[in-house]
Amino acid sequence: MSCITQLLEMKGDREILPISPHAVIEGGGVYKGYEYLITFTKRGNRCGYVAIPDHSRVDMSNIRCHGDITFSDTHHDAKDLLPVACNDLWIGFDAAQSYDKRDKKTVIKYFVGSLSEDEDQLLDLLNKMPYFFAPNPASKFTSKSYDYMEAQCHYIIDQLVESQAA
Repeated sequence: MSCITQLLEMKGDREILPISPHAVIEGGGVYKGYEYLITFTKRGNRCGYVAIPDHSRVDMSNIRCHGDITFSDTHHDAKDLLPVACNDLWIGFDAAQSYDKRDKKTVIKYFVGSLSEDEDQLLDLLNKMPYFFAPNPASKFTSKSYDYMEAQCHYIIDQLVESQAA
């Protein structure tokens, strides 16, 4: 059993598992033998991670996903929740791209009232920064749902499986 399975067992049936005052685990699972995890941050975006078994060599330049791979490391704050050190290599991506909208409703749901930060200050910050970067009028801005992020994790795993078969 690797890190992600252990974290999901810790989460159990709860809606979220707090990682820190700034991030929570929403869920994850196993697909085609690979584990994946989806987190949500106080900034209003989700991140997706896939665990690479046995630190297999992965050519990140060939992996496509939303915004491309932006994370590759054996350390992640979520692993600090585990009672035993875990050295799984995780690759990941985020939905904090120039065409992504912050998910304000989920920020309020998960973080307002449960943190020491003033609720009005958090809402003000979110309203001042509705997008992650300067909006592109040609784009349709959407916040990326849990289902979207899960599909992207599956897409990464499909590519990993395909590259191993080649």
